Amino acid sequence: MPRDVLVLGAGMAGLTAALSLLRRGHRVTLLEYQDRIGGRLLSLPLGDGMFSEAGGGHFRSNMPYVLGYVRHFGLPLLALNDGLPRYMVDGMTASAADLGNWPWPLDRAERNVTIAASLNRYLQRVGLDTDTVLDARWPEGDAIEGLSNVTLGDMIRRVGASDAFCKLLDAHGGGFTSGSPALAIIPDLAYHFGDQNLFRIQGGNERLPLAMADAIGRDRIFLGSPVAAIDQSGGRVHVTTRSGRLFSGDVVISTIPFSVMGDIQVTPGWSAAKARLFAEMEWDQTVKVVVKTRTPSWLAKNARGWPMAGGDRSWERAIDITGNEPGGHGSLFFYLNGANADAVLARPGPNRGQPVVDQFRTDMPDLIDEVLAVQDFAWGEQPWIKGSFGGPPMGGGWMLREWSKPEGRIHFAGDFTTLKTGWVEGAIESGLRAARQIDAAAPAEGRPRIRQEW
Repeated sequence: MPRDVLVLGAGMAGLTAALSLLRRGHRVTLLEYQDRIGGRLLSLPLGDGMFSEAGGGHFRSNMPYVLGYVRHFGLPLLALNDGLPRYMVDGMTASAADLGNWPWPLDRAERNVTIAASLNRYLQRVGLDTDTVLDARWPEGDAIEGLSNVTLGDMIRRVGASDAFCKLLDAHGGGFTSGSPALAIIPDLAYHFGDQNLFRIQGGNERLPLAMADAIGRDRIFLGSPVAAIDQSGGRVHVTTRSGRLFSGDVVISTIPFSVMGDIQVTPGWSAAKARLFAEMEWDQTVKVVVKTRTPSWLAKNARGWPMAGGDRSWERAIDITGNEPGGHGSLFFYLNGANADAVLARPGPNRGQPVVDQFRTDMPDLIDEVLAVQDFAWGEQPWIKGSFGGPPMGGGWMLREWSKPEGRIHFAGDFTTLKTGWVEGAIESGLRAARQIDAAAPAEGRPRIRQEW
């Protein structure tokens, strides 16, 4: 029997759930806090036909849901380079393209091979691999408890990783990498180190959620509608927006970030487990400093991709997303976390990211030619999320079961309700999970089809 479904949020998770349920004949209404569609897929125009990405910056071919939806909507892809970075760690510099001349005190087994090769060897030693950990059913049983109580660095050190290797891993993956709970970080690394094929959507990754919204029907999506209250105490679920408008349905799918759940009045109140989930989930405050250069000059220096430079410096990681984008210019961003992000956010005025670029050019003066534009973006400054990525802290394995469990007639989705936090693949996966809790036959779009013209 068709049901009335209210979906709170028009990002990838909400759009996926809505489209899937519509395909099954359910009546769906979406309420979106922002005045735009797409959530954390937000494309930034750079001029000359080029775009950067404030949110999800790229896709990989080990993301079948993403590429299935891209294929379904016929969106053109740009190819990108994976990382061949130059590293600057402990005051020493060397290139991934010159493995034989690394100056760091690595163990013998870590020399003459890439960071990815060494990490995958250590993961194999603890019984993991980059395919298994991306399965929607992973982790199960004892893995949840065991991995949620140990950092990645501690885990791989136990099977032979050197301190020098862990520092280089942080330079490649971000300063948080080795200190993160193994449970939360391993799927992220599996994307990066399990596949080298990178893509973006030509004209901006935002085109994907916009295409999904068109398929759903824009008349079903109410923008500028922050949720103020959810009442499921009666026969129907009632959702009231801040403007006072009332919507009613049989069931709700909420993709509202847990970081702002405290702003919403819920009747009856949340269970103790949900309240603890909302309060204890950790949220990062990532900042991107986006740069457009005259040319992608780093390519001539044999550095490129995701990342093209990484270090223990204030610029942390430089990500090259130029690929074969039209325009001929270079497109990169610095991906900052922790104290490095805080330093940018603490600066006044419109040019907060310029010191990051200046320091990078001082440290690696030959990689970047003329800088044409600099801008910065922080999701933590957006009132509807107040953070970049949400994930379980140390010992937070219990959250995996709790965030996928409905509360009465409220179901939960969003990339923060999956270990694929921050990835579009995880957002889609979570949206389908919520849709299938309502209708077990709810479909995904874009199943692979082999072209026959050849």
